[in-house]
Amino acid sequence: MTSVTTGAIRRAMAAVLLAASALAAGMLVAGAGAARADTPAYRTPAYRIAAGDELSVTFPYNPELNLVGPVGPDGRFMVPMVGNLPVAGQTLDDVAVDISTRLHNGGIVADARPVVSIRTYGAVVYVGGEVRTPGAVKMAQAGDPLQAVISAGGLLDTARTRKVVVIHRAADGSIVQRVADLRAYTRHGTSTGIVLESQDIVFVPRSSIAEADLWVDQHLNKLIPFSKSLNYSLGTSGTVINH
Repeated sequence: MTSVTTGAIRRAMAAVLLAASALAAGMLVAGAGAARADTPAYRTPAYRIAAGDELSVTFPYNPELNLVGPVGPDGRFMVPMVGNLPVAGQTLDDVAVDISTRLHNGGIVADARPVVSIRTYGAVVYVGGEVRTPGAVKMAQAGDPLQAVISAGGLLDTARTRKVVVIHRAADGSIVQRVADLRAYTRHGTSTGIVLESQDIVFVPRSSIAEADLWVDQHLNKLIPFSKSLNYSLGTSGTVINH
């Protein structure tokens, strides 16, 4: 009787342990799935064509239609038997679909399926302020403010990295200003959420500490008519004050 009871207890304990293990494994899997669901996947934004880019269009099934050409200053691209297409601001996939649709509607090719790629990038952004080599920076892909700053030689020690200004001129001529926090980007991987477009301006302002140093240099060091190493006595106590 005792042996039967002991065996039953052992079997029951084994079943409980097995169930607990399965439950724990399920919780771990569920937890991992939740973590993956909560963590946004980063995707490189699609490059948008700009004036000055040189495009290559290849037709896998109609190679006689292959062509290479520039995007003009007006943002248009010439495709034989189709005409001038407005491509500036569009992605490569957008242009491929547009070309295929126009060839189909014109009765030229029923299903062209062209592949559009960039042969030479002509898009530029302008980087100024507290960077080592301010000026025009050529974009080779869909870039962000940090990539533009790196292409401009990197930040100076006097840069205010938390308030980098990105200036964009919209199609209607209006000016849009956004602020990028490069410190959070470099330290915590927090994306700025800003994708640069051709002709954008990235301005890195001077830090508040640098502004204070500049003020001291302009209003104290250069205005006070004595050297900072000047010594003088105060009263008769023999106290000496150094500047």
